[in-house]
Amino acid sequence: IWAQGSCRPHASRGSVRDLHLCLHSCSSAAAMALRLSCRRLAEKVPDVFVQFGLEQQFRFISHPGVMAVSRLLEMRQVARMRATFTQENIEKMKAFDPELARKAQIAYDHKLPVNFQQLEIIEDSLPRLLEEKKQLDAARAAVGKLPVGGPYEMPKGLDISAARPVPGQKDILGTQMELAEVQSPGCQAAILEGPAKEIATNIASKQISSK
Repeated sequence: IWAQGSCRPHASRGSVRDLHLCLHSCSSAAAMALRLSCRRLAEKVPDVFVQFGLEQQFRFISHPGVMAVSRLLEMRQVARMRATFTQENIEKMKAFDPELARKAQIAYDHKLPVNFQQLEIIEDSLPRLLEEKKQLDAARAAVGKLPVGGPYEMPKGLDISAARPVPGQKDILGTQMELAEVQSPGCQAAILEGPAKEIATNIASKQISSK
């Protein structure tokens, strides 16, 4: 502040007084800034103006938290969309694909949200999907009991071994490779080279033999 000349003390008897006044004004400004910051923290997060598209643009206003979650849901490496069927959906499906409607009925009867790729092999995957649903329901209940304000840590003792896909898994359950290997064994290894080819072959062989 002194370098800017706004509170530079003069070489006189009043220099000590000027210095005290300068320090007092600086401390007052810091206190005011702190009060304003605390007040802003207590305010509601403002909505953001969102724009999608390039040639055909559309705009809307939404909460930034909603936009962050929506973006995460769009990332296939983080989350995969699953359909929750209604009986009305299934009845309409019967008109163009009775076999798909039959599999959708299985998902509906067991109250299973299911990815369309998993729907194709739901009869084989049903035991794992039911166990996954049970584990995820327990995980949601445990996370919902966390105190407001944290600490936000994963509750201990949770079993999510049936959840797929997950990072670091050693099989192809729940992945895009699973359906491809069921319909055409060895197809994934055929398009790979090097160590990845051998790994894909071993995973696929274990996957098929386990069924």
